[in-house]
Amino acid sequence: MKKWLVFITIAFLCFCSIYIVNPSDSALINYEKSCNFQVMRKGEGCFIYKVKSGKFYIPIYYYLPDNLQENTKVLFAMHGEKRNAQDYRTDWRKIYQYNSDHQSNFILLAPQFEQKWFTKAVGYNLGNMFTEDLKILNPRNQWAFTEIENIFTFVKITTKVKANKYYLYGHSAGAQFVHRMVIFMPYAHIQKAVAAEAGSYTIPDENREYPCGLKKLTGEPLSSVDLKKTFTIPMTIILGTKDNKVLPPEHDSYACDIQQGSNRLARGEYFYTHVKSIAHNRKENFNWTLKEVTATHIVANTNPPIEDPMLVSYAALEFFPKLTFINCK
Repeated sequence: MKKWLVFITIAFLCFCSIYIVNPSDSALINYEKSCNFQVMRKGEGCFIYKVKSGKFYIPIYYYLPDNLQENTKVLFAMHGEKRNAQDYRTDWRKIYQYNSDHQSNFILLAPQFEQKWFTKAVGYNLGNMFTEDLKILNPRNQWAFTEIENIFTFVKITTKVKANKYYLYGHSAGAQFVHRMVIFMPYAHIQKAVAAEAGSYTIPDENREYPCGLKKLTGEPLSSVDLKKTFTIPMTIILGTKDNKVLPPEHDSYACDIQQGSNRLARGEYFYTHVKSIAHNRKENFNWTLKEVTATHIVANTNPPIEDPMLVSYAALEFFPKLTFINCK
């Protein structure tokens, strides 16, 4: 009887150590059935990345090729508002499933930024630079942008690939994330970026209030931005020519959103035109491009309907122009 009491007591203490002493580890428990803890295996999978602050975890849906080489590429796919990273990993894998070209040798990483830790648009779309009220600037090591750099370093060490830079793709809310990371972290290890169909933009204009621009009148000031470096990073803005349906009010979080246009197409054109003008006036080299494409179908269950111009295919050709078996027409 005493042995059973001892066993039950130990079991209870173990339970408490997981759920009471380390409540933040519940995030790991939630993913233990589908994700490994910081372990990557060949093929598709999911691993849990523990952030350097040690307070929480980020699930990373990935693809690891069978034949890792020193020149294997690394690609990040940033999810949209639904935070469905696994779907983005799957979409990118379809592009390469039947491709025999050497460029299919890549590591695909789709991190999932949970609402619990990266709350609402401020936590994800804006990169968690500020607190939710936009009054206090978070330390750089708490930015969501910074986690991309940290994950890249971790994957390089784990896989022993020699890539010095990575490709960065984002769609919708992920496109907001991508273009702002290029602006606010221009010294990140980005080889090339693609921002597809963002619904809101930050224009690198010091006379516009953040998050519409770079000016911050309240709270702590924004970190200095090196636009000369920012404009040298190759970035393509992808827009759907039929994404001209008026966005509902819930898409307009900030005053500048409606000023940029009533739909995704208009806002993207407004953004690119103004940024190109800023670079021209500063006499800076400008390595950003705009690509407008026509959809083959519309994404279901979206309001308003979102054009899906085979965005991943177009982005893949931006990153790897010699890929075969891709039809963007």
